[in-house]
Amino acid sequence: MEEPNKLNHDYLEGIIDYYPFDVKDITLLSNKSGRKTWEIHTSDGVKILKQAVMNPRRMLYIANAHLHLLEKGLPIAPIHLTKNGSLCLGLGNAAFVMYDKVTGNEMSYYSKEHLGKTLEFAAQFYEASKGYQPIKESKKRARLNKWQKLYRWKLQELEGQKKIAESLPNDPFSILFLEHAEKMLQRGRDALQNLDEPYYKQCTMEVLNEGGFCQQDFTLARLIEVDGSAYMKELHSITQDLPSRDLRILLNKVMKKMSVWDHDLAIHMLRSYDTVHPLSENHYRILWTDLAFPHLFCSIIHKYYLGQKRSWSDEKYMWALQNIVAVENSKDEFLNSFSDIYLEIKEQNGGKKNA
Repeated sequence: MEEPNKLNHDYLEGIIDYYPFDVKDITLLSNKSGRKTWEIHTSDGVKILKQAVMNPRRMLYIANAHLHLLEKGLPIAPIHLTKNGSLCLGLGNAAFVMYDKVTGNEMSYYSKEHLGKTLEFAAQFYEASKGYQPIKESKKRARLNKWQKLYRWKLQELEGQKKIAESLPNDPFSILFLEHAEKMLQRGRDALQNLDEPYYKQCTMEVLNEGGFCQQDFTLARLIEVDGSAYMKELHSITQDLPSRDLRILLNKVMKKMSVWDHDLAIHMLRSYDTVHPLSENHYRILWTDLAFPHLFCSIIHKYYLGQKRSWSDEKYMWALQNIVAVENSKDEFLNSFSDIYLEIKEQNGGKKNA
């Protein structure tokens, strides 16, 4: 990783000079949430330069993972080295990385076909991630062996927010929250207890030995369809964790958009994943535990009482909570049908059961 001398009004040209390209044109594409993205037209095609407010050592961890995935054959935009062979540039609390711009069709959460391809890609992603050896100077991120701590923290916060809600008897959001708080808390407590089962520790040790990683937030915004398959435009962030993490995030995200837990669609998505990267029964049990934990419920309650969405009206907060309650309540049948669903996934996959 290289460190340019200073950040000033013409720093962008200075950053680009570190790369071996003849630049013809530069266009700012976006500037939000501490991230800037430029489109760079060069004699060697169109590139994307990304600046993030991030510890450069963390960016090195992500950029090296990007290269690892590329070398393992994952369909992901090629990343570029500087003239001196560095994967990224660091300047103060800013980090820069450059990769090819790849064009394709948008992928939709409302297309069953696209969701199937997305889950196949998620499986390819995790399979390709195995064996990653971070550069010594990089700053890694890991969630392995931290699930209990995370669950406890979220449950303690939810208990505290319940007390706040009880002090606001005329607040519609708090009234609705309290109607469902105890059920969600109990689901969370049961999930936390399930993490004491031996298979959780066994699967954690397996993943530690594999050296694989997940995305921080698996989203279709970073995927496009190229030649009929999913293709990753950029690698936003990663964390060392169980493969079920990405599955839980994707399933919850899709069902929240549907406003209901779609039993058949969930099976379709998991089957698509399992055809590429078959998971063991124990890994699926961990996924069921993570799906049972009320992550979505905790998230919207956290946002409301901390006022994180300043642009949201009270009505929007209410709608968001009603939507999540509908998803969580309609998830019960799915959560209570583990054995049948697991068999259905494996029967469609030729019975492959090893992860």
